[in-house]
Amino acid sequence: MVQRLLLAGMLSGLIVALFAFSFARVYAEPTIERAIALEEDVAQDHASPEEGTVSRSTQRNAGLLTGLASYCAALGGILAIGLASVHGRLSARPRSAVWMLALTGYVALVLVPQLKYPASPPGVGSAETIGVRTELYFVMIMASAMCMAASAWIAYRTRLRMGPATAVSIGIGMFVALASLLMTMMPAISETPHDFPRGLLFEFHVYAALLQLIVWAGLGLLFGQAAEHVVERDRRMEGVARHGIPNA
Repeated sequence: MVQRLLLAGMLSGLIVALFAFSFARVYAEPTIERAIALEEDVAQDHASPEEGTVSRSTQRNAGLLTGLASYCAALGGILAIGLASVHGRLSARPRSAVWMLALTGYVALVLVPQLKYPASPPGVGSAETIGVRTELYFVMIMASAMCMAASAWIAYRTRLRMGPATAVSIGIGMFVALASLLMTMMPAISETPHDFPRGLLFEFHVYAALLQLIVWAGLGLLFGQAAEHVVERDRRMEGVARHGIPNA
């Protein structure tokens, strides 16, 4: 069953990647092009612009599709492994378990890190600090995931004594408190130029957030349905193997 779940998760990720690519190509890429044009105008005022090793045509077509396909397939595989790990331990249908995993993953790995360190369009941020900013972002992701894991463990341990609803409320409250403390402790980064258009920056942030939402929600819906089918089929096969095939 684990192999079938893994295959279903990765295939679901590839399908979701097509929808995400269409959204990014139609909405997000024009915003990036406008930001690149502004960056090139500033570069021409100071020095001759450098030629990129990969053309923009390749980046916004084959490069974007390849990156999204790899990202979504990997997430689908991770959700499949997560479902296989919690299957039988939670009194929830596979579809509901996938939705729960997708929601908690989105909040811990995307929403909280982006609230602290939102994605930056071209022309925002210094090239000298890109290494530090990348390290801080990944530290934020790992720390947020640890906060979510600790909150989920506490909710799981208290569900039998206090009931599922109270345990979920405690887990949510614990995560909000830990995430708020984490966001306060992590250093702030503000390198947006004063002359950068605020409307363009807002559009980029909205489209970046919507792209991630499409990926995680799409995986939750599509893989959730596929996982339901895989688990039910596995149960039927186990029932046939246990009781034997009746004679005709």
